[in-house]
Amino acid sequence: MSRISVSIVPELRASPLRVLLVSAVVCLAAGAGVRAATVGWYGEQLASSPTLGEGWEPAIAADPSAPYVYGAWMQYVGSKIQIYIRTSTDGGTSFGPAKSICSSCGTGTGQYDIVMATAASGALYATYMQSNKISFTKSLDHAATWTTPITVSGSSWSDKPWIASSPDGHHIYISWTSRGNAYAVASHNDGTSFSAPLKLTNESGIYYYSNGATVLNNGTAMFVASEYPESGNNTKLTGPIPIVAFRTSNGGTSWTRTVVDTLNTGATYATGSVTTVASDGNNFVLVYSGALTVGGNGKVYTRRSTDSGATWSARAEMTNSAGGADATSVAAAGKPGLFAITWMDKRGGAWNVWERESADGLAWTADAKVSDASSGATYKTAAGFGLPYGDYDMVAINNLGKAVAIMGEGDSTQTHGDIWVNRKQ
Repeated sequence: MSRISVSIVPELRASPLRVLLVSAVVCLAAGAGVRAATVGWYGEQLASSPTLGEGWEPAIAADPSAPYVYGAWMQYVGSKIQIYIRTSTDGGTSFGPAKSICSSCGTGTGQYDIVMATAASGALYATYMQSNKISFTKSLDHAATWTTPITVSGSSWSDKPWIASSPDGHHIYISWTSRGNAYAVASHNDGTSFSAPLKLTNESGIYYYSNGATVLNNGTAMFVASEYPESGNNTKLTGPIPIVAFRTSNGGTSWTRTVVDTLNTGATYATGSVTTVASDGNNFVLVYSGALTVGGNGKVYTRRSTDSGATWSARAEMTNSAGGADATSVAAAGKPGLFAITWMDKRGGAWNVWERESADGLAWTADAKVSDASSGATYKTAAGFGLPYGDYDMVAINNLGKAVAIMGEGDSTQTHGDIWVNRKQ
């Protein structure tokens, strides 16, 4: 589901271009308009194309042991939304042709909200919505083929899936939202089968927007969410937003819920609170956005946990250099010795994507501008773009320790947008 939707229906957008998707090899080193690449970055390029229709809510995952990087997103194909994926064999510098993750699935129904995870074995796992059910599929040949999707959410209406895998790929966790509340399942056989859906909350007047999950080396799994106020089909109420972490240390048999912080709905609903999490194998870093007061501009914060999520460090702002401009759309990734985070903010009057890195989750590098293309779409200028396009962006760290960011950028009315990628050199 999208935070920009008026009611709780899967991923509806105004005035979509519905053009048949034609697969084409995309080399991120050429052909997407004028750019002044940020020092140390290759330069932002389109992963999708304006001629393909709207593309939004992208996912990215990187093989920890080999130079494979996978980028995926939702794409209109005629009147139907499908998930498309591209594979990079060079760490995210160039990508092969766009392929449907399951073109034969659910004729007449849509696919939404793709999220992926990888394992040291090279296995690639994915969860997404097939209509209003949560599906799981995996690929053992670098996204060339996929297993037949299985439904993990049961019969309930479901939304906002997220996935995490243990480093060896044996333990997989999927979370989602159903009628506002949080659910989760677990697999301990490499995704061959999953536990029955476990309802983690029993609240009313709320809606959990899950947006991050990870698993530590010790087996502790965590997923996180911004908990929006909601009434019926209206998810645009104003008020406080708890920043919530769910964790399990017993393989998903039970989960604990912790409110790590509380922020508020911000200047606009389209740029509201997002919460995500990453780990370096031993420690968690929580990254989240929201306003200090209802209706205020959003800021981005981090907290670190060195005890498997039992306690957290003090809130640290990441957007000090944004001059108080509205900020949202956080993303995070981690591997041993490195964390990378991205977000969007409106400093200078237009939206852009920024990145920072840390070896320990406490001391961070200066901002690097990731959305450095000045053309390539009608909404792209030297100043930036109109608005975030979709609910989330993502970042991954490839096998060489280089960040690869993927983001949805669009016009100021959130009517048209595309998927863009940039990779650190």
